[in-house]
Amino acid sequence: MYPRLLTLFLLLNLVSCKNNDAEVLHNEIMDIHDEVMPKTGEITYLYMSFRKKVETDSTISEENKMELLKQADDLEKAEDEMMVWMNDYIPPHKMRSSKNEKQIIDYLQNQKKIISDIKVHTNASLASGKKWKEMLSINN
Repeated sequence: MYPRLLTLFLLLNLVSCKNNDAEVLHNEIMDIHDEVMPKTGEITYLYMSFRKKVETDSTISEENKMELLKQADDLEKAEDEMMVWMNDYIPPHKMRSSKNEKQIIDYLQNQKKIISDIKVHTNASLASGKKWKEMLSINN
C-alpha cells in the first residue's frame, strides 16, 4: 500500500513541477510585457509628432522628412508588434485541455523569445525616436 502511495505522490509532484515551470515562464513573459506595454503611449506620441512635423513644417529638409517618416514607421511597427502579440498570446491555463506539458513549455519558451524581441525593438525604436525628437526640437 505505501509503495503505491509513494509512487502516486511522486507522480503528482512531478506533474505539479511541470505546471509550475509553465507558470514561471508565463510570469516571466508577463513581466516583460508589463515592462514594455507602458511605453506604447510614448511610442504613439512620438510617431504622431513626427508625422505632424513632416506635414506642417515647411522648413524641414527633405532628408529629415524622410528620416522622420522612417522613424515614425519603425515606432508604429514596434507598437503593432506588441498589439499583435497580445492578441495572439495564449496563457498556459487555456492550453491545458488541448496540449501536453511539453507542448505548453515549448510554446511559452517561444513566446518569451518573441516578447523579448519586441522589447528590444521597442527600446531601440524609442531611443532612436527620442534622439530625433531632441535633434529637431519637436515639442508638439
